Parts: sequence; structure tokens; C-alpha cells
Amino acid sequence: MLAKNKSGWIVHEYLDVSEGDIGKYKNVTGSYAIIKIKDKYLIGYNNWRDQWEFPAGGIDAGETARQAAFRELFEETHQEVNDLEFKGLFRVTDSHGTEKYQAVYVGKLDELAPYVYSDSDEMTKIRLWDMKEDIGYVDECDVAIAKNVFCKR
Repeated sequence: MLAKNKSGWIVHEYLDVSEGDIGKYKNVTGSYAIIKIKDKYLIGYNNWRDQWEFPAGGIDAGETARQAAFRELFEETHQEVNDLEFKGLFRVTDSHGTEKYQAVYVGKLDELAPYVYSDSDEMTKIRLWDMKEDIGYVDECDVAIAKNVFCKR
């Protein structure tokens, strides 16, 4: 086990697979878009869950994991990147005990674009984080995924 968060999600392991092999895994349900800007990472405050987290979310019907990562990044943080690099899958268990896989993509930006909060936004604010500074509660599963992608590869 790599991490467990306050909602009961567990990150079990990282799977170093190619993007073309995603279809071999049943229940790939979500995508992360972890964005690095210089030596920090884009993170948003999710007011609904009262926590900081990396942009991520479910894959909609008819959507690829890559498309979901781009969409979630924009919906949650209002940021756009030109390219995302696939880094692999993480095997997780949700709060109901259902095993799932989460696709992880990384990208880079030179600077943050303006973020203007709207009432329909999941994130109320965004910021850059060095993964060390105490900024309050940060989802442990998100941190484990980001550290496995950036610190061990």
C-alpha cells in the first residue's frame, strides 16, 4: 500500500505500462493531470472535500484517459497545456472497496494562467506547491501518486 486518504481510498501500486496498454485493464475510471511549473506543482483547493488535491477526475463515456486528463485540468484549474505525457496506471480501491485504475499524465507550464472562481467550480483556488510546505490537508493518495511519478522515475 502506498497511501490511504481520509475518504477511504487506497493507492496500492504503480503499474509501469504504456498508454497503448490501458485497454488491457478493466475499470480504468479516472485520470490525473499533474502539472509542474519550475520546481513546484499545480494544486487546487477542493471546497467540496475540504482539501488540496491535484487535478483529476472520472473518464466520461466515449472519452479517452488522455482526453479526461486535459478536460479535468481545465475544468478544475482553468489551466491548459499543449501536451501531457502518460506516466502509467495506479491500482486503487475506492471507499466502497471497488478496485479501479487511475491513469496519470504529467505536463509543464511556464506560469499559471489567471484563475477566476465561478460558483460551479469544484476548486475554489489554485496555487503552486513544492510538496513540502504545510498548506493544510492534502489528499494522501494524490501526494503518493505525484511522488511516485516525479521522485522515483
